Amino acid sequence: MWLWLIVMFTLVVGVPSVQSEQPQVEIVKLPAHIGTRYFDPKNPPRDRPPLTGPEEGVYVGDFLSNASVGGQVMQANATHAKARINRIKVTLQLNITTWLPKDPEKRIVEHAEGHRQIAEYYYRNAEVIARRIAEPFLGKTIELSGADLRNTLSAAIDKIAEEITNEYKGQMLVKTTQDRYDALTEHGRKEILVSDAVVQALKDTYPEPAKPAVVLVDSPEYLAWKNFAPGAKVVYAARYWNLNGQNHLVPGPITSLKAYQLRGINVESVRLWFSQAPTDRYGRPMPPNEWEETIAAQYDSKVDLLANQSRSAQLLTLFHQAGNLAIGVQLNTGPIETGEATIEVNGARIATHWESATYEYDASVWPTFKNCRLVINLWTSNAVPTGLVRKTEERTCPLGRDQLPRVMVETYLQSFEGFTPVASR
Repeated sequence: MWLWLIVMFTLVVGVPSVQSEQPQVEIVKLPAHIGTRYFDPKNPPRDRPPLTGPEEGVYVGDFLSNASVGGQVMQANATHAKARINRIKVTLQLNITTWLPKDPEKRIVEHAEGHRQIAEYYYRNAEVIARRIAEPFLGKTIELSGADLRNTLSAAIDKIAEEITNEYKGQMLVKTTQDRYDALTEHGRKEILVSDAVVQALKDTYPEPAKPAVVLVDSPEYLAWKNFAPGAKVVYAARYWNLNGQNHLVPGPITSLKAYQLRGINVESVRLWFSQAPTDRYGRPMPPNEWEETIAAQYDSKVDLLANQSRSAQLLTLFHQAGNLAIGVQLNTGPIETGEATIEVNGARIATHWESATYEYDASVWPTFKNCRLVINLWTSNAVPTGLVRKTEERTCPLGRDQLPRVMVETYLQSFEGFTPVASR
């Protein structure tokens, strides 16, 4: 079992960087790769693992994990900084290889099948385990000090990687169950149904915990796609607005394009395809990335209290696309102003509901932003997948500071396909 760690941290000194990522843990579980190799017992190939005990075949199951961690670093001075983790991605993979002698007996094949079933049973729940392990690290702030802050950060991330790896390995009790299965079957020689031996081995080593009663509620993210057909697609653009020297904001180049496309939907879940084409702050393209995600139609209301809010409230309070502007912002807000407005996208006039909220910064954590405030304006519509039509996030600070007195990030619906938004009257 191995873990490959990619550190993606953005250094923030005064002016925020253009990297905009919603805090999240992303788990990608690849399909299990299953293969069988046959060998001559009298002349086995060199790469065949050694036989164990009285077995005539060999089962090999590799549970692989590939993790990447991203976030921002706020540097106070040359020897002190704080790093905040805002993105963790873990890719899981299972490779199964069964080595069998040529023309194997039926009992040998059936015994190997039991080993495969046990491995796939564990892999079925691997996504839940990996997410449960990774989520506590999300939002964690790391204090950094020393002459070489880069090496200090690297050591801190290495420690997090080690903790994730050890915990994942500790909760995947595959070897214990496989050994128990071999003991129950006497390595395939005992007359016992393979299915019964697999069930008993799992029961002995990985008992299923009692599940408390849960109250399931509709997922706002699922409802945002419920009334659209597969193929519906929206593309969002993000850009910074900066002062032109006269206290007037002017738009900069597009810094990111994100596309959301509906692949499939049923009563249980929605399957979405995401693609992102980021650029640096000068508009130069960076490597794109793509991934697929499935969102359940319902979820446990006790798991995430924030998820109990409406889709509109989620988009407002989760700082969707806010990036560095939201660092240090307190979640509690004052009254939210609301209204109605019409926005035109590619010739289509879309009736929207807008909301505006003001957020204060926690000066005890981020003294750089003392007396600064963040104003988020949000325009939403049920006629658009995801619900988002436009969003602006503007930070205002007193004059005479190191940071800019005004800066704004805008996320807006650039294009849509596969549906026609309801036009306003």
